[in-house]
Amino acid sequence: MEYLANSMTEELGFFSPRGSLDGELEGDFTEKERFIGFKITDEIFYLPISNVSEIIMLVPITYVPRSMEFIEGIINVRGTIIPTINLRKMMGYSRTEASMSSRIIIVKTEKAYAGLLVDGITVVASFSPSEIEIQALPTKNPNIDIITRVTKVEGKISGILDSSKILDCASYERNKNASEISEKAAS
Repeated sequence: MEYLANSMTEELGFFSPRGSLDGELEGDFTEKERFIGFKITDEIFYLPISNVSEIIMLVPITYVPRSMEFIEGIINVRGTIIPTINLRKMMGYSRTEASMSSRIIIVKTEKAYAGLLVDGITVVASFSPSEIEIQALPTKNPNIDIITRVTKVEGKISGILDSSKILDCASYERNKNASEISEKAAS
């Protein structure tokens, strides 16, 4: 009994309660949103981790004729055929060869899955709502509006991409190209 009384007065280590259990440190427990950081050229962008299904190494991409300029093709991920979007091309950056650090981020939305080809993965980051600002940013491609929020990390502003807008842009461009092809065929 004496041992138990002495041990209760001593610090219990890592799992011992710190502060009051009545919520004095409530400010320490703010809800944060988690993101996957990735590179396009030397710029860092983010995607909400809730939209990311997985990240895979670069795999063979099958070319699809008459697809949009920024669609690299399709990939087979465990029996599922997934279109692959080259974010570098979509955002209006110059084309380069894939490198050892290139990755495909498989994103999911309510509508579909898609693979996003990026130059590399940087970090998993968490931002509080006060660190995120709703602000659309233009890309180098004036027809593409996929950056809907920004965050300022260490004095640098980075764009947060909206995966559903990425898929919507791809769908819009696909429908536009299909109607142009059918108009040319009709004439």
